[in-house]
Amino acid sequence: MSARQPAGDDHYHPCPAGRHWGPRGAAGILPWTATPDGRTWVLLSHRSPHVQAGGTWSTFGGAIDEGETPWETAVRETSEEIRGIDLRVDDVTAELRAPCPHGCGWSYTTFTVRVEPSEDYLPRVRIALASAWETDAVRWVPTGRIAAWRGLHPGLQAAWPALRQAIIAEGG
Repeated sequence: MSARQPAGDDHYHPCPAGRHWGPRGAAGILPWTATPDGRTWVLLSHRSPHVQAGGTWSTFGGAIDEGETPWETAVRETSEEIRGIDLRVDDVTAELRAPCPHGCGWSYTTFTVRVEPSEDYLPRVRIALASAWETDAVRWVPTGRIAAWRGLHPGLQAAWPALRQAIIAEGG
């Protein structure tokens, strides 16, 4: 979400199980890196209480705006939320589209993006000031700990096995 907006019904997609943020679906990025010691890490966002599913750990992303592709949305949203990593389509290692299990037509597309490790081991990332209201924290987490990570967003938890396989397939 580019700016703090009222959450009127036109910002949601109806679903038999409730409603989803983004009438055209949503998309996000799961940055990952492999460090010189052979460990693989993913960067998670701790969602603030001001957003849907606040208090959970998730990808960086948001609603697809009219005329945007899922990739454009994912880059826009991630760039609005954090600073410190470059996002290039050449670094996309997988694209996973997860449709709502209730068949309402809504979906979330996650792009796994490989980020080069920094001289200091893990890339330094910080929350963008303009989006501090929607992101409480960011954290690099070893991929082996994600399945048991406390407070994982339900959508990421459901998609994690496929995302993990995609990262492994790329050498992570």
